[in-house]
Amino acid sequence: MKAVVYYEQGTPEVLTIEEVEKPGIKPDEILIRVKAAGLNPVDTYFRSGKRPVSSFPAIPHFDAAGIVEEVGSSAGNFQPGDRVWGTNIPSAAAEWAAAPASNIFPLPDTMSFTEGASLGIPALTAHLALFFRAALQPGETVFIYGGAGAVGHAAIQLAKHHNAFVITPASTNEKNEIARRAGADVVLNLNNNGWKEDFASASGKPGADVILDMSFSENASTDLHILSPGGRVVAVGSPVNNMPAFPWQLLNQKYASILGILLFTAPLPALQKAASGVQQSYEQGLFSPHVARTYPMDEAAQAHEDLENKRYAGNLVLTVSE
Repeated sequence: MKAVVYYEQGTPEVLTIEEVEKPGIKPDEILIRVKAAGLNPVDTYFRSGKRPVSSFPAIPHFDAAGIVEEVGSSAGNFQPGDRVWGTNIPSAAAEWAAAPASNIFPLPDTMSFTEGASLGIPALTAHLALFFRAALQPGETVFIYGGAGAVGHAAIQLAKHHNAFVITPASTNEKNEIARRAGADVVLNLNNNGWKEDFASASGKPGADVILDMSFSENASTDLHILSPGGRVVAVGSPVNNMPAFPWQLLNQKYASILGILLFTAPLPALQKAASGVQQSYEQGLFSPHVARTYPMDEAAQAHEDLENKRYAGNLVLTVSE
C-alpha cells in the first residue's frame, strides 16, 4: 500500500510517498480503507522533532475517515463496509490503517470523508475543553483564541449550541468573517493593541468565565486579566514555550483555574461522550467542520509547510484514496 513516510525528523521535505506493508489488526482493532486523513499541528511536532518518534520509518497523522474493511474478533459492532471516522489512529496517512475500535465512530451519511477526517483532534479537543474540562454552563461568557482555526472554529459552534456568549479575536477580515459565520457574538480586532485593556467595553462583558487558549505561554497574563473571578482557562496548547511562566499572584486573586487537556490521554468515556456530542450537533445542523483546503497524498510535504506557515484558516486534509 502507499503511505506517507519519513525516516528522520526535519523539515516537510523529509516526507516521501512509498509502498509499505499493509497493516494487520489485533482483536480489538478494525482495518480502515482510508479515504482522507486530517492534518493537525501535532503532526508537524512529531515530524519536526518537537516531540519524539518511537521508531522509523514513521507514518504521520492521527485523524482519518474511510470504510471498514476488516473487524477484529473483539472490536464491537462494526461491519465491513461501514463509513467511519476516528482519532488516535496510528499511521493514518496511508491507504489502510489499523485503528482501535474504541476510537472509531460512525460517519453520518450526509458527511463527506474529507469532513470526517477533519473532526478528530480539532472537534473532540474543542468539546473536551469546553465541557469535560471547563464544565461550561449555559449563559456563561467564553473567550476563544483562534476562532478561525480548526479547534477554535469548532469550539465557537459547540459553545453557541450550549447557549454561551462567545467572544473571539481575529487578525484579518477573512478570519473575522469565518468566526462570525461560526456564530461568534463578538469578534475583537487583534490589530488594535488596546483590545486587551478594553475587553469589557469592546465586548459588553466584564470578563470571561471560560477561556480556550491555543498558545498559553504567549497569553497567560492577558488571560488572567480578562478572566472573571472564579473563571477557568483551558490551556489547549503552548507551542511557543512548553514550560511557560504565569502570574501566580493574579491567579490567586482571581480564584482562577488553569486546566490542561491532551486528546491522546483523554479518558475513554470522555472521548466517546465528546464524539457523540459532536455528531449530535452535526446531525442537528448546529455544527459543521470548516475544511480550508485538501491535498492529494503526494502533496503531504506542501500541506505540512502550509500548516506551519499558517497559510490557511481552517482544517487541512489529505485525500488518500478514491
